[in-house]
Amino acid sequence: MVSGWKTARAAATIANVGPGFDVFCLAIHGPGDSVSVREVDEDSLRVEGPEAGNVPSGFGANTAGIVLHALRQATGVQSGLQVVVRKGIPAGRGLGSSAASCAAAALAFLKAFPEESEWLGAAGFLHGAAAGEAAVSGRHYDNIAGALLGGFVSIASTRPLVLARETVSSRIHLAIAVPGFILKTSDMRKVLPRHVSLEDAVSNVGKASTLALALVRGDAGLAGRCLEDRLAEPPRSKLLHGYRKVRSAALDAGATGFAISGSGSTVFALASTRQSAEHSAKAMRDAFASDGTDAKAFTTTVDNSLPLRSLLRGRGPRFAIVTK
Repeated sequence: MVSGWKTARAAATIANVGPGFDVFCLAIHGPGDSVSVREVDEDSLRVEGPEAGNVPSGFGANTAGIVLHALRQATGVQSGLQVVVRKGIPAGRGLGSSAASCAAAALAFLKAFPEESEWLGAAGFLHGAAAGEAAVSGRHYDNIAGALLGGFVSIASTRPLVLARETVSSRIHLAIAVPGFILKTSDMRKVLPRHVSLEDAVSNVGKASTLALALVRGDAGLAGRCLEDRLAEPPRSKLLHGYRKVRSAALDAGATGFAISGSGSTVFALASTRQSAEHSAKAMRDAFASDGTDAKAFTTTVDNSLPLRSLLRGRGPRFAIVTK
C-alpha cells in the first residue's frame, strides 16, 4: 500500500455512438468523477460534489465501493478503505455516470496498491470495474472500457474479453445537450426489441463499421451520416421528450449527425468545426427549452488520454486487448 490519499479521475463517456449498441464508446473532455482512497481500519464511503444528489453513500451500495471490494478480492488486499467519491457527472443522463465512478475507483485502487494490482493486468481491471456497473445497469463494458481506456473503444466480446482501442481525430467535434429529466438505463433496456429484421441488422453493421473508420480518420461528414441506429434508438426516442424537434434543430444548425448518448436523456451531435458544434449545441438547448425542458449544452472533443496506461506499458495509442 502506498501511504496517504490516492485520487483518480474518470471522464464522462458516450456509449453506443449511434449504431454501436453495447459495442462502441467514446470518452469525452468535460464532466468527470473522481475517487479518493486511503487505508484505514474500517470501510467508509462519502459522496460529495455538484452531482451527488441521491447517489448511495454506503460502501456496499455505491458502485465505487462495489468495485473496490471486487478488486480487493481479486488481489488479496485486506485493508479497510476510506473512500470519497466526488460526482461531476449527473446520473441517469446517458453520460456514463456510474461507469465513471467505477473506473475512478479502480484507478485509485491501482495507485494505492500498485504491486498487488500489477498481475491483474488491464483485462482484470476491466472485469473488476464492471462489477460496479453490473449492480446498477447490468454487466455492460462499453462505458467502463471507454472510461478506463479513453479514446474510441469497440468491443467484440466480453467473455472472453476482445476489444480494440483507437484515438479519434481532433477534427471530430461534438455538441452535447443534457436535459433536466432522467431516463434510467434499466427502463430504457426494457423497450428494446427482442427481434430485428435482417435489413435493419445489416444497416447497423454497415454503418457501425464505416463510423469507426470515419472517427479515426477525422471525417465528421461521413461519421455523421453513419450515426443512424435502427435497433435501439427508434423505441428509445419515443421516451425522450422533444427528440424529433431537438434532432432537427441540431441538423439544421450544421451538425453532420445526431444520436442519443447511451440510453439518454443526453443527446449529441457531430460537427466538422468547433463553430458548427457551438451552433448545434445552442440549437439543441433552445429546442428543448421550446418544449418546456431546461437543458445544459456544451461542445467538446474526444478525450484520447489513456488512464490505464500503467498496466499497458509498451502499447501505443492504438491497441487491442484479447483474452482466452
